Amino acid sequence: MKVFLNASEAARILDVDRATVTRWIKKGMIKGVVRPDNTQQWRIPTGKTTSTVNTAAALVKKGKKVLLVDLDQQASATRYLDLEPDQSPNLYDVFMGTKPASLAIRHTKFNIDVLASHVLLAAIEEALEPGDEFKLTEILNPLKPSYDYILIDTPPGKAMLAFNGLAAADLIIIPASAERMAVDGVADLINHVQRIMWNKYALTHQELRILFTMYRATTSHSPAIIANARKIWRENILTVKIPHSTIFSKSYDQKTPLAMLEPKHQGTIAYDVFADWLLNYENT
Repeated sequence: MKVFLNASEAARILDVDRATVTRWIKKGMIKGVVRPDNTQQWRIPTGKTTSTVNTAAALVKKGKKVLLVDLDQQASATRYLDLEPDQSPNLYDVFMGTKPASLAIRHTKFNIDVLASHVLLAAIEEALEPGDEFKLTEILNPLKPSYDYILIDTPPGKAMLAFNGLAAADLIIIPASAERMAVDGVADLINHVQRIMWNKYALTHQELRILFTMYRATTSHSPAIIANARKIWRENILTVKIPHSTIFSKSYDQKTPLAMLEPKHQGTIAYDVFADWLLNYENT
């Protein structure tokens, strides 16, 4: 699930006024922005796709074989890894049954394999019905022996594709910016997972963790947000924090994960630490 900031929240984080943020959005300088129907607010994503791609890169650097599944029709992860979402094969082909998943995997120069998104996943969303909640699980199960990790970049909201992505996971990682608005979104998602998914579908093997992003260590705001969140979710809050940096936008623009672009950057180091946590989690 994506958690969004409005333009005012983003302005505070970036230390500029709201008009500047709006101008940057209109010039295409801030990526992944959406404007919901019937509203005058821009909404800016807080790092879900960035975390998926850069975690995949960190794991590959550690010698792991990784498959990234881009379930979001916006195809941000697909583009981030320098793939064209309009090309076949892609996840639309797989859901339609015209191509098996094993033959739809696309390889990247970063050694990250991808099941790419496509705009027509919107049609798949409309076609999925009650009873199709584990369609993606069925698609991915045969691929598991070939990979050390399968990372799923889920679409926003609680519709069927998002549900499929969450249901297919053994571990749910919730990236959230160190902002009050994002924390409210986390609470909503956790409630959805625990009360609906886990109870109704008996997904008792799943666990979830919260990864804070856009963290500013030099302010009192970010540490306070995380301290308050830790009172609620305790050990589910990961100790690693992804720092706020404009380098992530540069990484997306250059279609290169940060580990390959700036291997010594603090953002790269943070995702490397998170990858180590995943390795340790896998072994416990």
